[in-house]
Amino acid sequence: MDKIKITVFADPVCTWCWGSVPVIRALAYRYGERLEFDYVMGGMIEDIVSYSGRRLSVGGDIALSNRNIHEHWLEASAIHGMPVCRSGFHLFSEVRRSTLPQNYAYITAKIYVAENRLTMPANAHLHFLRRLQEATAVNALLTNEKSVIFDLSATVGFEPSKFAEIYNSEKVKKIYEDGKRLCNRFDQFAMPTFLLEYAGEELVVRGYSSYEILSDSIEQLSRGVVRPIADGRELPTVENVKNFMSVSHNAYPVEIATAFSLKRHSGHSALNAESYEDLPDIIAMLVESNVVAMVPKGNGFMYYLLNDDNKMKEHRRRLAGVL
Repeated sequence: MDKIKITVFADPVCTWCWGSVPVIRALAYRYGERLEFDYVMGGMIEDIVSYSGRRLSVGGDIALSNRNIHEHWLEASAIHGMPVCRSGFHLFSEVRRSTLPQNYAYITAKIYVAENRLTMPANAHLHFLRRLQEATAVNALLTNEKSVIFDLSATVGFEPSKFAEIYNSEKVKKIYEDGKRLCNRFDQFAMPTFLLEYAGEELVVRGYSSYEILSDSIEQLSRGVVRPIADGRELPTVENVKNFMSVSHNAYPVEIATAFSLKRHSGHSALNAESYEDLPDIIAMLVESNVVAMVPKGNGFMYYLLNDDNKMKEHRRRLAGVL
């Protein structure tokens, strides 16, 4: 099968990387196995004190940096549509000065899956990355603390002690440094940046991008060979939305809207289902038939799939409130 590999240069704490999740998820849904995704960690902030983000006044003063980062997140959230915490953001401190722990955490998850491929889902590291991003952005958890990272690892089926052993290994640091060299090779300063590879050719798309831009880039690079699957999955039906949500058992309004190319009403926030054509009716049918439930998450809302098994219902409700 002809497929395109898409490498995403990212940092789990970057709000525009979090905001790109709906686009990446939509691409994976619409193209299926015709696309292969990988992530390279770019280490956005290695030390908040020495960091110099002049445009957002981030770096140096830790308290001021936390405040300005959160203000930027709230502004960005209204644009990209993924929720963030309303308050309580204090990720950085004198002892928590870096986003390297989150970068190492993703690399650890990837190694863990590779070493346990017979017992772990092949994409468990991607589910972990989503949890890590969500825990940071929406729940304001201190994800640059090892204990928090190891607790999160258990929620996607990793054994925390084994995860910790890998996390503390030199192998993780080496992979991170190799990734940084790859970032430098592509002059990668904007996060996220997308590297598309096909038949020995490469195409780089820098910065936060729409589904349409990346889809056009895929068509351009493959000369029309790699295209979305034409089986009707792009139609915004109740069954299709249910199938889309089944991958991670939940979705935010913008994720559903992006996957099904639902237009956003002019002047409306990207965070609400009512902002997108057809989406309120679809969600209403799913809720009324007890297929999905809705919970507040940060400054937005999340929909998650229910299951006839009461234990699964309880588990997912617990996760909805914690992660």
